[in-house]
Amino acid sequence: MFRNIHFWSSRRIFFCILFLIAPLHLYGQNINFSGTITDESTGQALKDIHVFVPNSTFQTFSDSLGRFTIPNMPAGRWEIALIGEGFEKIQQVIELKKTQVPNFDFSLLPTKIMAPPALKLTEKKREKLIEDFTSHFLFTSKYQNQLRLLNPEGLLFFEKDNSNELMVDTNGYLIFINDQTGFLFTLYFDQPQSLEDPISTDQIELAFLDLINEVPELIEARNSEREKIFLNSPAFTLRQMLTGEISTSDEPEGIQVAFGKYPGEYLLTFPKPFIIQGKGSISYSDDQLPVRSEGAVVFEDQLMLEGGFSEIHPLDQLPRNFNGEKTLQLANIEKNAQVMQEKVFLQTDRSHYLKGETLFFKANMIYANPLLGPELSKVLHIEILDTTGYQEIHEIFKINQGKAFGSIELPVGLNQQNYLIRAYTSWSLNYGNHQGTILPIQILDPSLRPLNSTPETLAKKVSIFSDKQVYQAGELVNLNVMVRDDQGRPIASDLAIRVLDLSQSNPVNSSKTIEESFELSPVPIDTDFTKYQYPIESRFTVKGEIQDTDKNPIEGNVTALINGLGNIEKYKVGKDGEFEIPQLSFEGEFEIAVQGTSKEGFPIRQISLEVEDYHLEGPLTHFNFPKLTSNNVPPLTAQEIQANMEQGEILLDEFVIDEEKSDPTGPMIYGQPDSSVDPSKLQLNGSTSQFIYLLAGQVAGMSVTGNPPSIRFRNGGEPLVMIDGVPVNPPSGPMIGGGSPAGRTATDIISGINVFAIERVEVIKRTVPMLGEAGRNGIISIFMKTGEELQKANDAIRNNFTPFKLQGFQQQKSFQEVVEEQQLNPLLRGLKPTLYWNPEVITNTEELSQAIQFKSSESAAPMWVEIKGITADGQPVEGKFVINQQ
Repeated sequence: MFRNIHFWSSRRIFFCILFLIAPLHLYGQNINFSGTITDESTGQALKDIHVFVPNSTFQTFSDSLGRFTIPNMPAGRWEIALIGEGFEKIQQVIELKKTQVPNFDFSLLPTKIMAPPALKLTEKKREKLIEDFTSHFLFTSKYQNQLRLLNPEGLLFFEKDNSNELMVDTNGYLIFINDQTGFLFTLYFDQPQSLEDPISTDQIELAFLDLINEVPELIEARNSEREKIFLNSPAFTLRQMLTGEISTSDEPEGIQVAFGKYPGEYLLTFPKPFIIQGKGSISYSDDQLPVRSEGAVVFEDQLMLEGGFSEIHPLDQLPRNFNGEKTLQLANIEKNAQVMQEKVFLQTDRSHYLKGETLFFKANMIYANPLLGPELSKVLHIEILDTTGYQEIHEIFKINQGKAFGSIELPVGLNQQNYLIRAYTSWSLNYGNHQGTILPIQILDPSLRPLNSTPETLAKKVSIFSDKQVYQAGELVNLNVMVRDDQGRPIASDLAIRVLDLSQSNPVNSSKTIEESFELSPVPIDTDFTKYQYPIESRFTVKGEIQDTDKNPIEGNVTALINGLGNIEKYKVGKDGEFEIPQLSFEGEFEIAVQGTSKEGFPIRQISLEVEDYHLEGPLTHFNFPKLTSNNVPPLTAQEIQANMEQGEILLDEFVIDEEKSDPTGPMIYGQPDSSVDPSKLQLNGSTSQFIYLLAGQVAGMSVTGNPPSIRFRNGGEPLVMIDGVPVNPPSGPMIGGGSPAGRTATDIISGINVFAIERVEVIKRTVPMLGEAGRNGIISIFMKTGEELQKANDAIRNNFTPFKLQGFQQQKSFQEVVEEQQLNPLLRGLKPTLYWNPEVITNTEELSQAIQFKSSESAAPMWVEIKGITADGQPVEGKFVINQQ
């Protein structure tokens, strides 16, 4: 029987307030779920164990030490699963508490169940069985045409004991992807399944990976599809019960909601079964049903579904931690130029730096509507400019969850004192003055520092208290930071904190208040954002140009081999000579090899390539820079600067052999090689990375991963490289070209060689005892061409691809580690102006303060503490304080 459904106003108002407050818990409400996993029988750490909350996006794998961390899980009770090949599955309930962050320890027992022998199948028969399985498993899914099995090799087919019944199991796990919703699923079978019966969905464990941001062009369509799923899910019905949007009129008790005993839980009571017309019915097994605010049940086995709800395919569902409230809000936003505005709020650890030092920064994205943040820019550009606008440095950083932080190394060779740091996203340049955020900085000789009085202290919703009034030199400082509203209640916020030694550094007053820095530019209502000049960058672009011998742009064709292997792109180039390689997402150094030809087919020598930036438009803002005073340390000498600029040059000298030798080496110390490769049979383009990957394809047991490539054999360590019989990178001793081999990998050595000049490569994967420690991890033995063949090789590399090494997204460095390295750098004269920098201090509404620790300066001087940040509702907070005043 269907019950009448109506609105229950009083309770709905209460819970609507609850849901309006919930987004303010963005910062600090979540906990890292961490622990270690060991083999119960041996006590050894276990790696590659999958740790996850079933049917959610909370998941990770243990590392080589058995450690794991799932970040940002809400406090409360969670069902977790641990699955690893060769071990019995663990599934249990844990409780995460805000007040304590324990380290969970788990022990897994080796499984005693032997995998059945797989059927010996022809390739054609196996393909047929894979097709049968996928159609059988996905038969009831409404997305069966959008779901793809990514690892069919993970399927194991066998016959059931004493019968011809065909069974299927997973060799590890299966990976499916739904192209329409943007979810990737990791799937385990609890037990083998029959291909003759419907596959039991209650015998499946699922983990979700959200890929919605991987293809920005599909974000809107995927959000729309997810909204449809959510509106027809049991979670949406339970959420409506919580908020009072539905109730029953013919039951005396109706729907009752109570706060649960555990954080984030509510207890629902409603007539059983509760029927939603056209969708199905919901019931539960206990007296009350614990649910979370988004409508997800705490324990899935307590939920009983009938009708349409029970027929939803596992891969048609949303993860149980899906934010349905956000999806519904997004569906009601009308996109226009005003709501899509974004701006960069930039902070640095100081306003002045030493030549050769590292600058640290944090950038918060200020959004007109934070809900649209995931659809806006993911690339932050940071530039160092001189006062004329000339660009000295350009680097890019990945924006994640509305913020980015990182560091920039300042070259010793910078020959001015006054500079600007510019931060922007391409999309933000469509607004305001089209220049982004620009701050003045000074980059000085260590003998100089700004002459400036310390700014006035202030406290805008931020306060601090320390454990002592006076600190001695190098003493540990314990500082507590509080962010509170006008009623004294804790506020959730995201802060950056810097502490300066006032004997070495002077903070400089900003030309703008923090409120002015947060202000967005006015946007006319009738502005058409589809006609904006600058795009929304989700990935970065590399731009290039081809020129003739007179360095004029030329029309032609370009072939680009991206990162060494596998991705070859071809471009027609117009009369402006320019071309673009878009949608790149490499981190750190990567390589693109480019071959250019004119439209007549002649090779082009003049090729340039760089990560795209967006130059300044209009006149620069004028800044007043502080005057300088002595820092009481000796200045850098010209010799010191020159010596530092020369560091990092290639140590491996170029081989030049005039005479051809029939046998340049004679018998080798390692005897017969395990593999011998003739590079002439490889399709080489001159790229080191491509050569290494192609070589690995010819040598069984040779593993190449990463960028730049890391080479390993089964032994696991860095192999020795020999060139014409001479060890080049032994663990100790001299190397060809002089210098120290410390830190030089096999890839480093090979990158100094013209790959077209290699006659053959012999690979020895085994240990070579005669070479001692050097031969422990195997050998790559390279034999070079000589005489006329060498000349041909040099011509080949000149007439082929031109390799470019570029920098992608910069990777974050530890402030403490950088400072420790800088203390050993004689160019910095032992100075340490920044005592503490933390770009991500999170406060929350549950705790009164957040504690930080650092050491006072070696001179026991007064210290400047500056705190800036953004609250969960997008408002600025700021505090400036002086401590250790004696």
